[in-house]
Amino acid sequence: MTDPDITVTNAGGTNVHVHVAPQNTASAVASLVLGILALCTVWIPLVGLIAWILAPLGLILGIVALNRPTGSAQGVAIAGVVCSTIALLGCIGWVVLIGAAASVGTSGY
Repeated sequence: MTDPDITVTNAGGTNVHVHVAPQNTASAVASLVLGILALCTVWIPLVGLIAWILAPLGLILGIVALNRPTGSAQGVAIAGVVCSTIALLGCIGWVVLIGAAASVGTSGY
C-alpha cells in the first residue's frame, strides 16, 4: 500500500502535510461487479443458475460496504446492491415462471 501521508511544497517554500485516510473500496467494487454479472446471466436459461450464487454474494458485499464508517465508495456500493437485488428478483421470477408452467402442464383435461 502507498503511504497515506502526503507532504507538498508550494512555490513559497512552505511544506503542507496532509493526512489522507486509506480508502478500502474492494467490497463495493466486488459488489458492483458481481451484481452486473448476475444481471447479465440471470436472463439466460440454465446459465442463469450462476446468478443464484452471484446475486446474494453481491448483495452481502454491498451491504457490508455501505455499513463501513468511512464511506468512500457509497455510490458504487449502492449500485452493487441495486444490481444484485434486481438480479435476485429475476432469479425468483424464473422460479415463479417455471412453477406456473409446471402447474399448468400437470392440470390435464
